[in-house]
Amino acid sequence: MEKRGGLKIACTYTAVILGAGFASGQEILKYFVGYGISGAIGLALAGVLFALAGWAVLDICHREKIHDYGTLMHHLLGNGLGRAAEMVVAAFLCVLFATMIAAAGATAKQGFNLPFTAGVVAAAALCFAVLLFDLDGVIRLNAILAPFMVVGGVTVGVFTFLNGTVTTFSQVSPVIPGWALAAVVYASYNLVTGIPVLTASSKLSRGKRQNMLGGVLGGAALTLLGLCLALPLYLHYKEVISAEIPLLLVVGGYGNIFTGLYLTVLICAIFTTAASSAFAFIDWFCARIHINRKVLAAVICVFGIVGAHVGFSNMVSYAYPVFGLLGLFEITVILLSWRKAPVAGKKAVEPC
Repeated sequence: MEKRGGLKIACTYTAVILGAGFASGQEILKYFVGYGISGAIGLALAGVLFALAGWAVLDICHREKIHDYGTLMHHLLGNGLGRAAEMVVAAFLCVLFATMIAAAGATAKQGFNLPFTAGVVAAAALCFAVLLFDLDGVIRLNAILAPFMVVGGVTVGVFTFLNGTVTTFSQVSPVIPGWALAAVVYASYNLVTGIPVLTASSKLSRGKRQNMLGGVLGGAALTLLGLCLALPLYLHYKEVISAEIPLLLVVGGYGNIFTGLYLTVLICAIFTTAASSAFAFIDWFCARIHINRKVLAAVICVFGIVGAHVGFSNMVSYAYPVFGLLGLFEITVILLSWRKAPVAGKKAVEPC
């Protein structure tokens, strides 16, 4: 029973970041593949940041009995900066939700030859159904789908790499100069979404051991999956550089079984991230303004349908790096606060 809360947190943490940062290959292609082997080191560095930041957030929330993102920001930054940070993050959660809905439309078009809008509307409708069950629905969804997504993603990545025919690392131009900076910005913008979800999920934790398990297992799973999905992109970069869903184009050459497996993983990743980001926004908004959660869920789903038509790759290229700056600031503050935790919280916290 002690480990169950940590495993559920790890699954939720992994699932919310998979869609935003891994599953389509668009993000890995733009942030890491252009650096060759150094890009793989960058992915590992991003994984370490995911693990440390996740662990730190859970520890801080447990120590201070915080389960609301706004309260966490006010605790770390004070009222003025805290309010500004939570407003920007709330905006990013809406942008991310629209991005995932756009990814669903792109998947419908590229993978099933369906109209883009049909995929967008279907994804928004499914998210609305999950949001009706609030946090319990999101936790259950992620706990069921996250292990499958990791195993399926690793299988697809390793198989396509081993059966690839090109052996030269790519020379595409990354969106961030320098592999180390790219890793930090990549982890940062993903954590803009991950931190609110982790804060809400901290209710599941009963102690320091579960906090460590949730953060470290989540970071390890993301690192493993990221490296495996990057491998085929290194081999096929010339073919996929302009594709909306690069990995889908890669697996398309290996038969229907692997194409179907990858599409299932991709759809699950998009779905879990979309539902988690929408839930985090609704949870934040309803804590401040009295409104029916179901009405707000409907409003954000309509926003996602409209916003999705900006285009998936455009959002990855332009919106993500901007919000990554906020994430970098958040990571720095969180890790500094966590480092001081044993001294600052020694008298106030009961032993776990």
